[in-house]
Parts: sequence; C-alpha cells; structure tokens
Amino acid sequence: MTTGQSAPEVGVGHNPLGALMDHAIRADPYPYLAELRERGPFSVLDGSVVIFGEYEHCSQILRHRDMGSDTSESPMIKNFVVNEEDRAASSIFFMDPPGHGRQRKFISKSFTPRIVSGFESQIRKIVDGLFEDFIDKGELDVVSELAFPVSIGIICDLFDIPQDERHMLKEWSDDLALSTEMPTLGAAIGVQNVFSVDEINRFGSNAMAAHAYFADLIHRRRKNPGEDLVSSLLATESDGDRLTRHEVTSVLSTLFVAAHESTTNLISGGLLALLRNPDQLAILREDPSVISTLVDETLRYDPPVHLAARMAKAPATIGGYDLREGDIVVALMAAGNRDPRAYPDPDAYDVRRKPKPMSLAFGAGAHFCIGSSLAKLEAEIAISEFVQRLSDMELDESSLEYRRHIVVRGLERMCVSFKR
Repeated sequence: MTTGQSAPEVGVGHNPLGALMDHAIRADPYPYLAELRERGPFSVLDGSVVIFGEYEHCSQILRHRDMGSDTSESPMIKNFVVNEEDRAASSIFFMDPPGHGRQRKFISKSFTPRIVSGFESQIRKIVDGLFEDFIDKGELDVVSELAFPVSIGIICDLFDIPQDERHMLKEWSDDLALSTEMPTLGAAIGVQNVFSVDEINRFGSNAMAAHAYFADLIHRRRKNPGEDLVSSLLATESDGDRLTRHEVTSVLSTLFVAAHESTTNLISGGLLALLRNPDQLAILREDPSVISTLVDETLRYDPPVHLAARMAKAPATIGGYDLREGDIVVALMAAGNRDPRAYPDPDAYDVRRKPKPMSLAFGAGAHFCIGSSLAKLEAEIAISEFVQRLSDMELDESSLEYRRHIVVRGLERMCVSFKR
C-alpha cells in the first residue's frame, strides 16, 4: 500500500530482478536499471519484496535504523540457515546491532588513514612487479594480470599470508565471493532461483576450508604476533572486550572476499570506462592530479556493488511507499548512482566530476565500507600507472566477459593491446 504515490505491483511469481542474471543485461545493466528506477518503488512476489532505484530512496534505506541487514528470516532464505551458531558467524555485512557495531569497532581500528597510507609503497611495489611481467608482451588481460593480482596481493599482505599459501585462497576466492551474494539474492529472488544445488554445496565446502585455514592462521599469530591485521584483531581491546577466535575467523573470511572483489572491479571498471572514453583518458594523461576525482566518478558510473537487500524490522514509509514489518527492501544503488535527480547528465563519464551527493558505491550509514580508502588508493595507483606507462592502448571489445555475480558485478576478462 502507498500513501504518497501509486506503486504498481507485479504479479506473484514474476520478479524483474531475475533479469539481471541474463548475460546480455549483465554486460550493460544500466538501461534496464533505469527502467526499474523510473518505475519504482514497486513490489513483487506478492508484495513481499519492494524495489527502490532513486538515489534519495536508496540513501534513506541504507541509513534507516529499521532497515535490517540480516535477511535470514526471509521466507526464501531461512531454510538455508542451518542453526543459530551459523547465523552468529555470518558476515558482518549482514549483521544488525549490537553485533555489527561491536565487530566494526574492532575492525575500524585497523583501517585508520595512517595505516592505509602506509600501504602506498607496497601497492606500488606490486604494480611495478606486474608491469615487469607483461610490459614486453604488448597485450594483457587487465583483470587477471593487473586488477586481481593487485587487490588479492594487498589483502594477503594485510594478513601477512605466506607466499606459498596464497594459491589456496586464490582457488577459493571466486566461490567465496559468489556465496556472499546468497543473503541478498536469496532474500530478493530466492536461493534456488539463483544458485544450483551443486553450487550451494561447493560454497559450503570452500567456506569450511577457508574458515579452517583462517582458524589455523589465527593460531599461528597467537603464538607469534606480528604487525599484520590478524595480530591487530587479536590484540585490540575495547572497554575490556575482545573479539572471540570464532569472530576473528569470520571477520578474516569476510574481509578477504570484500577487499579484493570490490577493488578488482573498481580497477578494471575504471580502465574500461577510460578506454571507451578516450577524451577522458587524455585528460588524465595530461593532468594526473585528477586521479582522485576519476576514481570517485568510476565508483558512481560503474560501481563494484550494484544492490543491497534489507528487511524491514518495523513499518516505515520511504518514497511514499508503506513498508510492512518483514518486507524485503531492495536498494538498487547502481541505478541511484545514475539518477538524473541526483547527478546532471548521469550516463556521461566525466573524470573531472566531483560527485555530490556522494555516490552509493560503498554503501551508506552504519554499513559504509570500512576499507573504502584502501580500495580507492589501490585503484588510483593501478589506473595512473597504466595510463602513464603505456601508449596506443586498444580495447578488444570482443574479449569482454562478465562474471556471473549480480550484487558485486565485474569483469572476468578484458584484453588490451598497447605500446610501451
């Protein structure tokens, strides 16, 4: 029911979010997202899921105290939560207060501006090494040879994971990332409408293996603490409270996926936008100081995270739509980031734009991304070095392949030829 405007209701069984799984739409979802934005807010699945796409509505949802991130009680996902222990061990991304605030308090101590700025030299060292690997080839896959190695290299350095153990995490990373979409897509579309039984079983096996690895890493750090994030989380205390071993294990698994997934997509997405807009690439080449606004514009124009789901914990009204307790509320942040009511000429990529209001790429409110400054620093360095070191770059459009992810959308493959 609506009070301020009439929101059309789609019949039971039809959910337009399912179209985001289509390969053609995944390659360029923005025209479709614009349709959903201008149509919304509207409900689907007999009114139990409500979709919002306007910037202001999405911002309100992400900041609203009665919009819970724990969607485990959604009818389409609750059967996949095995027991209370599993629920307690879930990602901080899908926690509500007080658990969320408690864990975030500890994690944030390890992502201060001073700590993040200290990673600049390490990021540059990784980027330099990658350029040495492909500079003489005249071509590269931006995703597998630059964006992914930078992002996963930094998170592994952050955890101080030994070089000979990193291959295991690389093997698990894609499944771990895809499995983190279950709480969102499961609640909004239905777990079995998105994932196969084999995938769900594989997710469980890899999650157990990853948790076992991080539990062992914690054991080693307890015996021999260092300057890494694992040691920091184990040592940090607040008002006499510390994270438990199980909580640290869960936090590490979550941060591992989140930190490199979003950064990989940000780097590859920024370079794709530049190569498709050579006038903007020329601006960066002539004026390297625009890199910070360029990364902000990339986050607005082609954000790593496209949508979020919340569960209404109490009745509320957003955008003139009356939400009932228990409704699943979907915020299409990628649609909001191109809302003409928030940004002039929103479909244009403008590296001098200073997005105001701030884009929704890293979320908003209590769940604003803790590692946003580190992700931006990695992207600034990788993109700047790519543009300044290489010339005559040519994108092979036929090489573009997108991963099967919907929430954290990004490229699987992107081939570019170049000259030194």
